[in-house]
Amino acid sequence: MPYKKILISLLAALILLPLLAINSQAQQNDTQSSVGNIGIQISAPVYNFGIDPSGTAQDIIKVKNVSDTTQTFYPEVFDFKPIGETGAPQFILNKESENYTYSLASWIKVSKEAMTLKPNESTAINFTISVPKGAEPGGRYAGILFGTSPPQTSGTQIAISNKVGSLILVRVSGAAKEAASLEEYSTPNSFYEYLPAAFLVRVKNSGNVHVVPKGTIEIKNIFGQTVATLDVNEKNGNVLPDSIRKFDKDNDGLVWGPSGLTIGYFTANLLLTYGEGTSKQITGSLSFWVLPWKLLLIVLLALVIILLLIVWLIKRYNRWVVAKAEKGSGQQNNPPSQNSPPAQ
Repeated sequence: MPYKKILISLLAALILLPLLAINSQAQQNDTQSSVGNIGIQISAPVYNFGIDPSGTAQDIIKVKNVSDTTQTFYPEVFDFKPIGETGAPQFILNKESENYTYSLASWIKVSKEAMTLKPNESTAINFTISVPKGAEPGGRYAGILFGTSPPQTSGTQIAISNKVGSLILVRVSGAAKEAASLEEYSTPNSFYEYLPAAFLVRVKNSGNVHVVPKGTIEIKNIFGQTVATLDVNEKNGNVLPDSIRKFDKDNDGLVWGPSGLTIGYFTANLLLTYGEGTSKQITGSLSFWVLPWKLLLIVLLALVIILLLIVWLIKRYNRWVVAKAEKGSGQQNNPPSQNSPPAQ
């Protein structure tokens, strides 16, 4: 019957139509080099110390000339504070450090005033941190920077920005105030047609010592099953006092984008811990929908059309059966003619 061919063609078209509506996306990540533009490479970007009042600590910084020419590098020590919410440091000029609550620069002494290195040659300098006897418990922050110009008595922020070095974080022992809180926990949308879904976590430090909040975002479906777990602050980023630091998809990879089609209602629970000695918690929760409504609409429309087509074909088939039956019964009801000649 021609109806069978029509039905097969429509079913094939309706099955292929939703598949053509699914799109895929790809993401790329950029990487940046950590070598300074003045041709110097530093062994470690961050040093962490816990020191008692009247105590000292020592360490070394390895320095390598990665340029093509012989250069002389000069170390300088500057206090720093966070700028923005990415953890980037802003170095403070010496004349401004006098009023800085978390000043550390004056406690640091370096072993060399200058070092001349040939291409690919390395050396190391020793630095010593001496904490005064009456130092208050809490955090202190400075950086040992290296430049190609001798230290100036009146420096500028532009000159500092051309230097490369290591950050020094010191925790003076004692009853420091650890107080971190969740400033924001969000995702851009409460309704997604397609994933990925990105998350933003902003932690505020209202204490007087740096903290390292670490933990996870646990994503659960409507049945309470865990479908994904994202690590927060996997790089051990510090949140300095009187500052806010954000963790997001760009800085911390907080994005959920599983392969394949995802539909449903999801809850993302945040749990962070921080603190030295006694662990403290930061929690948060948010929910969102993932509904590819365009695809679902096409599928629903396809099902309705298929259902209507089946009903129409069944009716046509029933009429055809009835018509054939009536035609057959009419032929059976016609008796042979009385005027037929007798058999010879």
